[in-house]
Amino acid sequence: MKLHKRLIFLFLIIVFFSCVLAPIKKVPLDFVLEKTGFMADTVDYENGVYDFGKVMRRIMMVVALIVFIVFRKSLRFGTLISSALKIRPGFLRQFLLGLSMAVLLILIYYGIGLISGAWVIHMDYDSAGIIILKIIEYALIACLIGIIEEIFFRGYLLQSFLENMSLPKAVCVCSLIYSILHFFKADVLVSTGFQPFVGFTTMAQFFKPIFFEFLKNLPATIGLFLVGVVLSYAFIKTKSLYLSIGLHTGMVFMVKADTMFISRLRKEQVLLFGGDSKLITGVLVWFLLIFILFVIKRIYSRTVDVSQGDGI
Repeated sequence: MKLHKRLIFLFLIIVFFSCVLAPIKKVPLDFVLEKTGFMADTVDYENGVYDFGKVMRRIMMVVALIVFIVFRKSLRFGTLISSALKIRPGFLRQFLLGLSMAVLLILIYYGIGLISGAWVIHMDYDSAGIIILKIIEYALIACLIGIIEEIFFRGYLLQSFLENMSLPKAVCVCSLIYSILHFFKADVLVSTGFQPFVGFTTMAQFFKPIFFEFLKNLPATIGLFLVGVVLSYAFIKTKSLYLSIGLHTGMVFMVKADTMFISRLRKEQVLLFGGDSKLITGVLVWFLLIFILFVIKRIYSRTVDVSQGDGI
């Protein structure tokens, strides 16, 4: 069985066992929430009702980790990841370059928004100390997300696809999966008490945005797909993850930190700035992402593609 087909099979295994384990996990969680209130804030617990969608995502992460550990040799997870994370000369420069490009991209976006009147400067915090702590918190979260997602999507998934697909096809498939998985979540409110099919009902809600709300989520899908293409191209041109990690970290940090300093004023310019608070739904960000592709190509124009070197 080819590696990408094996990954699909393992994904189905992860989904199935997560659904089976969900009601088992729910029993002790109900007890903890009702008796002590512990973890109440993390699952939005109130009056015997809480969001099981958050619990289900954590269950899937644990099951996925176990699956990848069990099948690590056949999946060649360690081999592919180690090659992508190999320390090469200039790796720190690549990370900082990616970080700078991502921050600059979003600053340009907001600059145009402020000039057009779509956004206004708005400070939510009175204390400079709180602002500094929030910035540090967002920076750490962004770095963690950037590292984890790049290791999986570009370090492992993209390299796996490159073994059996052409480069354009591998990038498109990897970027599409990256985009779709961002919608693989939902707020699923449940009451306390044993519910044997809670895992399957929650999973059905996870699949709902993908299959039944496609048009509604199309702008975000396009935006996330372009982000995936940019991150994949950064990996391909540098043959390492550090540029893509920098880009990913910068994007996540700016998206999380922007609410501290600016707020949306007008909703009319939907096509240009997007119809909601997600930056990726606007055409302006799409053009800026495409521009970053050309910048990366210009900077690394003499770099051999990853598919043509290092045995990948």
